[in-house]
Amino acid sequence: MKINTRNLELAIAKSCMTMKEIQYTVKMSRATIIRAKSDPAYEPSLITIGKLARALNVSVEYLTEGS
Repeated sequence: MKINTRNLELAIAKSCMTMKEIQYTVKMSRATIIRAKSDPAYEPSLITIGKLARALNVSVEYLTEGS
């Protein structure tokens, strides 16, 4: 399942969290988060998408819609 990179960027901006805070919250590498944010061809696991959604207080559907 692909992430909608635009929605991910918006969710990050709305959260007012730094990349380091997101990394700490979701317990994943900075490289994975950056790849999810910038590579529209990247297909992370559902667990990764779920962790990002929970940390950013958005739904999984929001992060994946229109991808």
